Amino acid sequence: MANEIPPCLATLPIELVYRILDQLDELIILTSVRNVCKRLNVITDSYCRYQTFTKVDLSYKRLDDRTLRNLSDALQTNSTIESLTFHYNNINDGNVHYIANILRNNFILTVLNLYCGQISCVGAQCLTNALKDNHTLKIIDLFDNQINNEGARYFADLLRNNETLLALNLPLNNIDDEGVEYLANMLETNKTLTKLDLHQNKIGFRGSQALSKALQYNTTLVELNLNLCKIGDEAVQQLSMILPKNKTLITLNLQVNDIHDEGMQDLANALKINTTLGLQMNRIGSLGTKYLADALESNTTITVVDLQGNRIDNEAASYLAKALEQNQTITTLNLRANLVGNDGLKYLAKALKSNTTLTHMILSINQIEDESIKHLAYALLTNNTLTVLNLQKNKIGCEGLLYLSNALQMNTSLKCLNLRDNYLRDKGIKFLANALRTNRTLESLDLDMNEISNQSAQYLLDALQNNMILTRLSIECNYISTSMSMSLTKLLERNISNRTK
Repeated sequence: MANEIPPCLATLPIELVYRILDQLDELIILTSVRNVCKRLNVITDSYCRYQTFTKVDLSYKRLDDRTLRNLSDALQTNSTIESLTFHYNNINDGNVHYIANILRNNFILTVLNLYCGQISCVGAQCLTNALKDNHTLKIIDLFDNQINNEGARYFADLLRNNETLLALNLPLNNIDDEGVEYLANMLETNKTLTKLDLHQNKIGFRGSQALSKALQYNTTLVELNLNLCKIGDEAVQQLSMILPKNKTLITLNLQVNDIHDEGMQDLANALKINTTLGLQMNRIGSLGTKYLADALESNTTITVVDLQGNRIDNEAASYLAKALEQNQTITTLNLRANLVGNDGLKYLAKALKSNTTLTHMILSINQIEDESIKHLAYALLTNNTLTVLNLQKNKIGCEGLLYLSNALQMNTSLKCLNLRDNYLRDKGIKFLANALRTNRTLESLDLDMNEISNQSAQYLLDALQNNMILTRLSIECNYISTSMSMSLTKLLERNISNRTK
């Protein structure tokens, strides 16, 4: 017995090989088990876990060239993996050819993510050459690489004839007007691409002008992301003149682009047609908001209005409120980090009494105090549409929470309430706990950073004895003991368990 030769993988029973595979992660199976011998390939093909490898995430794996080569060899014949992610793996011009070889020979892969690599125009040429023979890849993401204008030209040349790629993501790649012109010229004839992401590049007036011209002729692009490109009002004017002529673009993201009221006037005119805009972190004030609100009154396509981090004050809020009374499509209004204040909230609360479409309202960091919460609470007594209300980091105290708590006893729609970082304290939580005894819709409640103690935790514990709906309660950064937190967690787990039965 001592002289017997131990069995090798080629002769082990299939059940034992399965047990070995059970202990290995995806990368080891793909790079060290595949292509060892024909029998082992047959076994792994029938192995149930291997058959479920449809999305493989290799982020932060620090893959060396040998591993990349083995992975490339394995994936050239793989028939299950549809999405492959290489975030933060130092994929560069020297090793990107391993990825290119996968693209040349694999006919299953549809998504390739190469975030945060060091791929320059040389690597871009290697990838685009491979994609000329590929007819399955639909999305390629090269966020934070170094492809520059020349690399943009290679992708533009590829997409003149490619009929498969649907999304090209090139953020943070040091592309300026020259590179944008290559891509814009391509858009004039491309009939497949639906998403182009160029955010955090260096797009000026010339590049915006080229994109505007392309959008006159393009009939497939649905989403264009120009966030953080500092394009300014003049370039926005160029885009806005063309948008009414384009019948396919749905989403145009222009966050952090130094857009003022003048630029908003141009965009508002374009909004009357078919475009959704992301306008966070610009410089839009009352006048610009009025232009937007006037357009929204008759708009029938926009569902999300995101004006986070602008200069929306009480006057601007009144314009938006008027639009909400007429508009029948907006479901989300994000006014985080503005200057809405008490008067502004009164206008918005009045709109909620008649609005029947808004489901998400975000009013965090808006200098809202107790006096205006009364008006919001009255609106919640009759509104049966709003499901998410975010009032984080305002100046709401016990009195304001009393108004909200009374409303929660009657409201039948609100599911998520965020009151993080206000001034609720134990007295206010007692009001809220009383509401939770009868409320049958609220599922998520955030009370972090509110100077509440074990007394508040006890109020909530007593309320949860009768409440079977709340499944998420956040009480971090307060003065609540670990034992009380654990007691609350047990009741929440009971509710979660009941929901899943």
